[in-house]
Amino acid sequence: MKLNFFEQFQDNVARDPNKTAFISITSDGSRETMTFREVEEEVKIISKFLQGQGLKEKDRVGIIMKNHPRWGIATLAVQSLGGVIVPLDILLDADTLAYQLSHAGCNYCITSAPLSELMKDIQDRLDKPIPVLVNGDSGLDWPEWNSIIESGDPAGIPMPLVERNLEDPCVIMYTSGTTGNPKGVVLNGLCLSLNSAGVMEREEVVLEDHFLCVLPLYHILAYVIFFYAPLYKGCKVTFLDTLDAQQILKTFKDEGITVFVCVPQFFNLLLQRIMRKIEALPWLKRTMFFKLLGISGFCIKYLKFNPGKKFFSMIHAPFGEKFRIFGAGGARMEVEVPLTMTKLGFNFAQAYGMTETGALISATSPNLKGIGTAGHPLDHVEIKIADPDKDGNGEILTRGKNVMIEYYKNPEATRETLEPDGWMHTGDIGFIDKNGYINITGRKKDIIVLSSGVNISPDEVEFFYQSRCGYIKEICVMGLVTEDAGVTQERLHAVIVPDLDELKKDRVVNAYEMIRYKLETISQQLTSFMRIKSLEIWQEPLPRTTTRKVQRFVIEKKVMENLNTLQHDDSARKAEIPDWEPANILEKNVFALIRELKPNAFIYQEASLELDLGFESLERVELTANLQEAFEIEISDLDTSELFTVSDIISLVEAKTEGSEVRELDQSLKSWDDILKEPLDPHDKRMLEGRLKKRFLFSLIFSFAGWTVANASRILFRLKAVGRENIPREFPYLICPNHVSFLDSVLIFSLMPHRILNNMVSLGYYDYFSKGLLGFLGKRMRTIPVDPDKTLRRALRLAAEGVRRGFALCVFPEGERSIDGKLKKFKKGPAILATHLKVPVVPVGIKGAHKVWSRGSSKIRLHPISVHFGKPLVPNQGESSEDFNNRLRLAVQKLSGS
Repeated sequence: MKLNFFEQFQDNVARDPNKTAFISITSDGSRETMTFREVEEEVKIISKFLQGQGLKEKDRVGIIMKNHPRWGIATLAVQSLGGVIVPLDILLDADTLAYQLSHAGCNYCITSAPLSELMKDIQDRLDKPIPVLVNGDSGLDWPEWNSIIESGDPAGIPMPLVERNLEDPCVIMYTSGTTGNPKGVVLNGLCLSLNSAGVMEREEVVLEDHFLCVLPLYHILAYVIFFYAPLYKGCKVTFLDTLDAQQILKTFKDEGITVFVCVPQFFNLLLQRIMRKIEALPWLKRTMFFKLLGISGFCIKYLKFNPGKKFFSMIHAPFGEKFRIFGAGGARMEVEVPLTMTKLGFNFAQAYGMTETGALISATSPNLKGIGTAGHPLDHVEIKIADPDKDGNGEILTRGKNVMIEYYKNPEATRETLEPDGWMHTGDIGFIDKNGYINITGRKKDIIVLSSGVNISPDEVEFFYQSRCGYIKEICVMGLVTEDAGVTQERLHAVIVPDLDELKKDRVVNAYEMIRYKLETISQQLTSFMRIKSLEIWQEPLPRTTTRKVQRFVIEKKVMENLNTLQHDDSARKAEIPDWEPANILEKNVFALIRELKPNAFIYQEASLELDLGFESLERVELTANLQEAFEIEISDLDTSELFTVSDIISLVEAKTEGSEVRELDQSLKSWDDILKEPLDPHDKRMLEGRLKKRFLFSLIFSFAGWTVANASRILFRLKAVGRENIPREFPYLICPNHVSFLDSVLIFSLMPHRILNNMVSLGYYDYFSKGLLGFLGKRMRTIPVDPDKTLRRALRLAAEGVRRGFALCVFPEGERSIDGKLKKFKKGPAILATHLKVPVVPVGIKGAHKVWSRGSSKIRLHPISVHFGKPLVPNQGESSEDFNNRLRLAVQKLSGS
């Protein structure tokens, strides 16, 4: 292949002038095509027109257009007349675009009709307006592309219009600004041609290949991979202006796409969705999938062939029969993703580079070698590691014809990046393995350095958590240093955007608590310094560049602002969201009920009950109980589990009151006394009777099992029971232990005398005690299943009825097992039951069980355990549930030593 792009392109035109070069498909389904001959003719006509406008060699022309074949034609026309193109990000604001046009010294601009208003705003901000060529009808006094083409004649116009040196500047491309300081990268034609030829050869691209582009062409990766290189090779490219997954898959099949390259985040999400579907399969199919995945991995590693496409044909089907290669570039990628995608039978190529190297430094080949690495350097590129540590990790330096000329008008930044001998600092950390493959381990500026000297790559931590928690849509991890009472604390902090669709599908209304719990559990698989120690939930997407890189500096700034004000500043949100004016009596009543429960909240229709208004599980029970009373409707636990926003409440009430007259509220809020005294419906009554039924045979079995467990624990764990004399002889009462282990319930029950065990009920986690063997045993052990998202109101009422019937109730006030053995915040449920039913509570402290079998661990260790029963706490006359809850927690804390 020739290094001169225009010579190579004209060879492609001569070989097959009627071959389709570009297809453009819009979200509404409209479709345009252009052949290689049509591209050549338009380049000639537009370049001649621009020359007639006074543009000459080395003049700089801004390109502000959406993805379209004519975006590429505009760049080629400018380069043909010897000019320098300045592709600009259309998502930037007018001020920034005006600055970049001025900084680059552009004296002309090419845009498209949909962006004409933006172009007008830019012109208003320039010291002197510049001429504009527009593609489409803008309604403004600017030359229009189609008119120029119709009146022009390509005959006799040479390509290129002006001969130039390949090493002369031809592109100034501004970096995406992940640090808030974009710089103009100057590239020449030799860099682009060498990279295009190199990557096409490395990936074994053939003339029949068909590329699908969804990335913006004003980014270097898309510019080279989806425009310059395919046109250079003679391949076909389809531009799709939507990121809708269904539309992308439809295009794969309809157009016969063979090559698709995207940023790593796309493949992270794709694999995550595939694995979610697998996890939803029945046990046998799920087991077979992972067995086949293992076999595929074995064949790839040892037999050098990939059977994955035959094993997992259903996963391949949506991409069409012709699809050949997935490619990833633009950011670091976790090894697990390409490895798994390859095991699934996909040819997966990885490229490494940056704007400063014309998009490319290295790439893998589709030969099952170097999977999960950044591959070998291209033939015209050199690589070395600067100041490697004991593991070979250091900053990656590169040298070659792919390296930029300079940062435009920024000699200081150029000197910092380019060494006098031509070596360029990439800012990436990595190593070269024994096979010569480049492995990227992090970004130098993103590395979190702890005071202990430990370096942590946030990308690695983020992928670990996101790949193991399906409720995380986006995550950004940072090092956070705070000071409390003069003591400096250092921790990993996470900003998380939850996947609301997944949460809704599983009817999880307490997003923060669920995600926190999951993160705590999976953290046990990491070394302590890599664990997330705090988190916050954002509802808006994380700020990203056009290549989907997280703008960490923006996130960190916002986190620190929130931290410094000690609370989230809602003023911006209030300014953006208009005040909610209830449209009718129904909405007015809903608003009034929420206001009663949340007097200081900013209430609007799309407000999340949990994340915006701060409703906890028990407050949701109060809300639904009062909605029932106010509107005289029945709201089931299933209904409650589907209420995520204020709008959801309105929709539910509207559906329940359809055809009924809604009157203004005239009663006060329902108290917990009222809620707990609500009569049980027939289904709940039958369920409770079944749970409270005394079974003589099972009673003996459980008593014997308890005696056996207690004695075995005395031998294995030197179990000690202290203060059992404090357990009241008269029923009813509550037993409230701390929760540190899987063994806690078994230990408490094993220490109970037969008389108490035969008159005892408990609350247990719904997922454990609603089905299967534990469900069978739980029913006979009088365990009431409770889920704070789905069945809390029902469980509290059933528990209250059990207490009224003279049973002892065992409940863990923390609501979950502690991850580190330390006492967690107490839920108010037990305190509400105690204060409103006027029954004593026995505080219990369990010591040592956390060391035996902790949450997040599958190992059981031998360690002494002791269980301490405290003197019963009796609610005082008029004592609030909050005050009693605090008193109970202090008692348990003292007994457990935590």
